Amino acid sequence: MVILSVWAVVLLGLPLWWKTTRVYRAELPYDSIEQWNQWKTCRPRFPIRVNLHLPETEQQQSGETPTLKDITQGVTSRVQEMRAAQGIKGPLLAVEFIAGNPWKGPTNHIIDAIVQTSDAVFESEEKILWQLLDTNEDTQGIHKVQDQLKTVKYAPGYQLTFSLFSGDASNGVREWKMQEAINAYLAPFINTMSMVSKFTIESQIQHYASLTFTPQLENGSQEHFLTPDSLPNFINAAEWSLASTVSSLPSLNFLTYVPKPSESPLVIKTTQSAPKSSTNSFLIPRWGGVAILNREAERTKGTQEHPELITIQELEPVMRVFLAQLRDLLGVTDLSTSSSPSFPIVFHKSLSEAPTTWELDSLLRRRSAENLVDSLATISSLARLVRNTPNMVVLDHIQKDVTEALRDIARSCEHLSRQEYVEALAASRDGLVKSETAFFDPTMVSMLYFPDEHKYAIYMPLFVPISVPLLMSLLRELKRLKEKKKQAKQNKDSETSESTHDKQE
Repeated sequence: MVILSVWAVVLLGLPLWWKTTRVYRAELPYDSIEQWNQWKTCRPRFPIRVNLHLPETEQQQSGETPTLKDITQGVTSRVQEMRAAQGIKGPLLAVEFIAGNPWKGPTNHIIDAIVQTSDAVFESEEKILWQLLDTNEDTQGIHKVQDQLKTVKYAPGYQLTFSLFSGDASNGVREWKMQEAINAYLAPFINTMSMVSKFTIESQIQHYASLTFTPQLENGSQEHFLTPDSLPNFINAAEWSLASTVSSLPSLNFLTYVPKPSESPLVIKTTQSAPKSSTNSFLIPRWGGVAILNREAERTKGTQEHPELITIQELEPVMRVFLAQLRDLLGVTDLSTSSSPSFPIVFHKSLSEAPTTWELDSLLRRRSAENLVDSLATISSLARLVRNTPNMVVLDHIQKDVTEALRDIARSCEHLSRQEYVEALAASRDGLVKSETAFFDPTMVSMLYFPDEHKYAIYMPLFVPISVPLLMSLLRELKRLKEKKKQAKQNKDSETSESTHDKQE
């Protein structure tokens, strides 16, 4: 009975032990993830509504006045023919034209003009969108263009850090009017871009910021110059304080360097005999930009009341350089045509430094596409990791984050189809945040480095010494029961034989 009671405890305790040591894994929506990777649930489309003004002139030939429907159908059929000839089944950009004035000229002429214009203007953007929405792991990232390589990854917010580094105290720089310069040259751009990302701005001044090398000297002009080979070593990361300790947002650094008098003027050249750079600056992809500000001692001391102060007028060329670099880093591309139509196409610039509505819409479309692809890539990586790691914990809130991320992706796709680009970007941003939250959840790695081999190594020293005597006692008990059963059978046979013998007598 003692042995049976011990074994009963063991048999009843095994399911309890298995239940308490089992890793909890909430089921992820694998089928939905696979369908989204193939864009079967929703294929993103980017409709564009263009106001088309068709002025009537005396030189136009008289004829039947086509309706807007006729022009739209003619443009659609012509674009489809071009796409079919190029091997493209369906364009991502669905351009819809709205006529502002009636057209009384030949229909074919206006259709040809519209098709050439739309193809020249939207072809490059459509090509980029096709590359961004490529979810095939074998080809994804192969066709990245140069603009994508220098553009920072999208984030809901960025920190802009403007730093003034002075070569030494002998150049007399003590202060700069950066706040006023930002309000004058960058505020319109930042205010308009706030619908895409939020910005926090800080500035700093650091003295005795010497270079790690000595610039070369050109004897003819007595100018010190930097070559492209020396630019990667320009940032003295060991001594220059560039990292922010206040914000956790991605940082974009814009550095103004004032060389010391012994190295001034300092210019940038491709070679010693080449002309110097017109902007005297360079861009560091996905990091920021650097501008060199040369201050002639005679001019600052003779014409300024406070030569230790860098005025807004001195900062104007630097701020214009920073504005151009900020546009490149954030992905605000200048409007251009990818082909040469038979007539000139002129893009109107904004009166202020802010991006135009066209540039902003293009950026919203690209950023939405990037967020959608990044969200799906993160969720797919999470699904593969969970499948390949049986001991990984998947709690209910991780499942919820993945499900809500897929819902946000669907919501962004719907907003894109309705030309609601701001709402589409917000939904894609929510999906990206939730997918990354699920992927980097700290509870998922709690059992990642605790495989079954570790369980065996922990439990075997405990169970083996206990199981050996239990098994031996069980074997002895079974052997005793077997012998007892055999002895009982023999006694029964002997009794049967004796009773038979008595009856015969």
